Amino acid sequence: MKLYFWVLWLALGLVSSGYAASDEQKMAADILVYINQYRVQHGLPKLVMNRVLSDEALKHSADMATHVVPFGHDGFSQRMDHLHQRIPASLSGAENVAYNYKTAKIVADGWINSPGHRQNLMGHYNLTGIGIAHDKMGRLYYTQMFLRSTDTPVVAGTTVVHQRVQQGYRFFGLLG
Repeated sequence: MKLYFWVLWLALGLVSSGYAASDEQKMAADILVYINQYRVQHGLPKLVMNRVLSDEALKHSADMATHVVPFGHDGFSQRMDHLHQRIPASLSGAENVAYNYKTAKIVADGWINSPGHRQNLMGHYNLTGIGIAHDKMGRLYYTQMFLRSTDTPVVAGTTVVHQRVQQGYRFFGLLG
């Protein structure tokens, strides 16, 4: 039932001007599958898709696609502050962005093969959100946000991680 509502929300909320919402929805789901496969292969738990994070990621991708902000991480601190307000039990966070990659696999591989992006996706986070938007030319803009929540502790080995990081947000951009 949760998946149905997430799928419905994603289908209704995506910015679309050439891709069907279902294409972007499938791409976001596929990116999560690839990232989670990589995390599990390296002994980390899977990330859980979170609607609040996906809303924030989608807004950032749409802002980049419509050139409200340049490609990158402008406004990252404000996005994190907003997420912390909406998810009170949240701790540290990170963000990856990518531009103009054609498939979920290429995006995920690009992030995995980039040391900074890999550090984010391998972090001690338990929640994620993915937003995909495209510009008038059909170029895709991706944002994946990561957050740690104490409501669902992340287990690192046998130690439950609950450390609040005030200054230490990480973000990296990747151009296709």
